[in-house]
Amino acid sequence: MNKELQLISELNLEPGDRIVVPKSLFGIIQHHALYLGYDSLGQHLICENIIGVGVKLTRVDVFFQDVKSITRIEKFQGNNFERRKLIEKALSKIGMPYSLINYNCESFCNDVQHNVIKSAQVSVGLFIGFVGIMITLLNTDYGKQNL
Repeated sequence: MNKELQLISELNLEPGDRIVVPKSLFGIIQHHALYLGYDSLGQHLICENIIGVGVKLTRVDVFFQDVKSITRIEKFQGNNFERRKLIEKALSKIGMPYSLINYNCESFCNDVQHNVIKSAQVSVGLFIGFVGIMITLLNTDYGKQNL
């Protein structure tokens, strides 16, 4: 069994499943990608949105070559027709640019799987940033003068 088929089998991947892997130290930031199945050449493909590249196809063996752990696999709950539609939608997004705030890897997967462009990671990051700014302002002379 080749490496790609072995990975697919071990992870029990089906088209439309989301793969979430750590992207930063301690897994604070997660990378999201979609398994699309195999193409006419028998290559198993992942669709992902990458900083500086945008939405692109990646072979399964290439995607996993530097992955040391998997946070989770989110199984797609749709039927075969819905899986085909998901694959078509993912393929239609190829070439879309990456945007940390507006269209990152998580928002890409949410768009394709659920028709909602959102990223919980960005929401949390923006909230933490806002809280940090407020704490900083409150600890400055300006914040103390206006209390």
